[in-house]
Amino acid sequence: MGRGKVHLRRIQNPISRQVTFSKRKAGLLKKGSELSLLCDAEVALIIFSPTGKLHEFGSPSMSRIVQKYNFFSSTVHDTQSAENVEALRLEVENLQKRIMHLEKNNKKMVGEDLDFVRVKDLQHFEKKLTLGARKIRSRKDKILLEHIESLKAKQRSLKEANEKFCEKNERTQVGRSHKEPNNKNESMERVNCELERDGATQKHLCQTALNL
Repeated sequence: MGRGKVHLRRIQNPISRQVTFSKRKAGLLKKGSELSLLCDAEVALIIFSPTGKLHEFGSPSMSRIVQKYNFFSSTVHDTQSAENVEALRLEVENLQKRIMHLEKNNKKMVGEDLDFVRVKDLQHFEKKLTLGARKIRSRKDKILLEHIESLKAKQRSLKEANEKFCEKNERTQVGRSHKEPNNKNESMERVNCELERDGATQKHLCQTALNL
């Protein structure tokens, strides 16, 4: 039976973790030495322990390998930078050519620099201008129709609002005309009550005077 898959995870026990580090470090340094000896390879290993202690191995020497690595890294970086600069230069040239082409076409479209243009090219520009004018006219007509429809809708809305206002005003006027006679009747009734009250008061005073 095959061995089950081992799940690697951090060792929680500090003592066990240090023992495992020492064993694995020794095995890694041994593998580096064997690789250098068997394959005539230049090998460099740099290891920092959990406590920050440095362990290293270099064959033939660490300084020589580090120097070679730095030279190789700078060469690769310079090569990549040069390639990026060249790519940017080509892109700038293409953009400049495109801009010049567009500027020439724009001048021809507005009727400039046509002295040395062939009849075929003039016919081509004429077709493009005609097509452009047709599109502009179509767009203009569409905008005008939309504006007219918007004005019509606004007119209908104002008309409806005006009709509602007139109806409300008429109802208000009718209500006032019905309310005024009622106010007059109420005033007359109030005056009659006051007269009756005054007559009763006078009659009571006369009766009191006779009794006296």
